[in-house]
Amino acid sequence: MVGFISLKLESRPPKFFIIYNKCHTGTLFMGERLDVMSTKRKVESQQNAIKQRQSCIKCKKEKPIAQYYNSKSPMFDGKITICKDCIKLMIDYKNMDSIYTILQQMDIKFDTFYWEKSLESKTDTFARYVTMANSFPQFDGTSWKDSVFDNDKTSVEVNKSDDEFPSKKNYDISQLKSKYGYGYPDDEYYLFEDKYQQLKTSFQLLTTMHEEYFREFCVNKVKETLAKAKGNFKEAKEWAAMVKDVAEAGKLKPSQMSKADLSGGLDTFGQLARLVEENNEIMSLLPLFTEQPKDKVDVTLWCYINYVRDLKGLPECEYKEIYAFYDKKKEDYENQMSDNSFNSEEVDANG
Repeated sequence: MVGFISLKLESRPPKFFIIYNKCHTGTLFMGERLDVMSTKRKVESQQNAIKQRQSCIKCKKEKPIAQYYNSKSPMFDGKITICKDCIKLMIDYKNMDSIYTILQQMDIKFDTFYWEKSLESKTDTFARYVTMANSFPQFDGTSWKDSVFDNDKTSVEVNKSDDEFPSKKNYDISQLKSKYGYGYPDDEYYLFEDKYQQLKTSFQLLTTMHEEYFREFCVNKVKETLAKAKGNFKEAKEWAAMVKDVAEAGKLKPSQMSKADLSGGLDTFGQLARLVEENNEIMSLLPLFTEQPKDKVDVTLWCYINYVRDLKGLPECEYKEIYAFYDKKKEDYENQMSDNSFNSEEVDANG
């Protein structure tokens, strides 16, 4: 029996083993009994902490939950979904936008006053700020939209992602609802528009149908991002599939577009020239082409004219004089044709 007990306790901490022996011999005191329970709870707590792990959505690695910041936001189940190591790599203290981006993803209010307090700490600035946000009552019931960006406590509602976007006050919520459809939370409409403004230069929206598919693409993309932030990867996968379907159905990728789609229906230079002439006046020739010969035909004509002039004892002409002579003859011809057309109309009227 003693051998069995000793074998069973070999894997336990030495202190616990000694206390157990005292208890077995009947010499354990009350204080030592309490120490036994405290030690047992501590060991069990450490074992539970080791067992509880989750995957980081950034590095895709499974880590103990102690490697994730706490969060009071309803977007998370007590822990955010990006590990501390990844957040540390994302932070650039010389660029406050990186701080804003991470706090927005964590749905934690930014407050200039408490940020300056965290700068005074000897520990990591961001870690200290998150600790204050999770422990100070001033942060209770707040979120990123309650952020304060100056010391006079003026609250500013902003909506930032990886790039700088206009604030909500520049958007008309009624117009956004008409643009993206009704039924979404108001905050999401601002995200839809931000994504639209961010990506629209990357797509060729040639028709209203392309624009319609692109708006749906932005909505699905934002919903996918929000689902990932909440750790709901099944829902995020479904939104990602819809993003892909919309991109393919709307021919949003240049590789999916036909030659006619990309050229607006113009497949040849002749069609392009015709379209330009129908919408704009024909551009006059540039001096570059009228003052100097451009090919062998021009040079041959110029040499022949000067040869004839030389036979007649006349000085050589410049090439631009040839073009001036041509323009004068063309003008005379056009005037003559205009007069003949006018006279014909008069005859028809009198006849």
